[in-house]
Amino acid sequence: MNDDDPLQQRMHAAGLSLWELGDLLGVHPHHLHRYDTSGGLAGQSVRTLIELAARLDLHPADLVPALEPVLANRREPPAAARAADLDTDALAVLTALATSSVPLTAEELATALTWPLDRVAAALHHAADQPSLAGPVALRRIPPATWTITARRDILTTEQQQAVTEAAGYRNALTVNEANVLLAAHALGNTPDYAGWRQEHLDTEQQLKTAGLLRCINGPHHAELHPDVVFSLSRYQ
Repeated sequence: MNDDDPLQQRMHAAGLSLWELGDLLGVHPHHLHRYDTSGGLAGQSVRTLIELAARLDLHPADLVPALEPVLANRREPPAAARAADLDTDALAVLTALATSSVPLTAEELATALTWPLDRVAAALHHAADQPSLAGPVALRRIPPATWTITARRDILTTEQQQAVTEAAGYRNALTVNEANVLLAAHALGNTPDYAGWRQEHLDTEQQLKTAGLLRCINGPHHAELHPDVVFSLSRYQ
């Protein structure tokens, strides 16, 4: 396997590491550079091929072309019933992700729903192919192998999204770190000293920017408070 191998390129795109691939195929990662993907994958189990295809967002026949006639002739229920079942399964998976406070893997969803893994994979793919099923939210994949849902980005305008974000930010109490970053930005935000200080507080700075409390007008190494924040502080001076 080398960098020109289509499988290797797909792995990079999907965020699948050599260690994860080796664990899945039963091959030590140090030996993968000699692994014959054209013949080696054909000897893997169907479950392994399905799992690998799901992680790479591929059809199993894309990995082993000889599977094409087999998969094309599998016995299936009528198309209408199959579509209805997939809609129901997709809604169940989306609801499970909405209930969870953290992203979940397909395996974790399968365990929680007591479903076979291939049923969860089919539901996830159907939800991705039919985004209207999720209504105002969208299914998101977080590489390498977890899923979550977030608000869709094509319903609200940019101004509306910003207004909602700011409204939520104004109602949340500041943490000590956030208060310290705001104070530093207010005192040092447009001085050379801020560039060095911010390196240890990048995550908190980004959270304040997302909340609309902090902004960078003169470049990333400078920061200033939103005028509403400055006005609020001025009342206590």
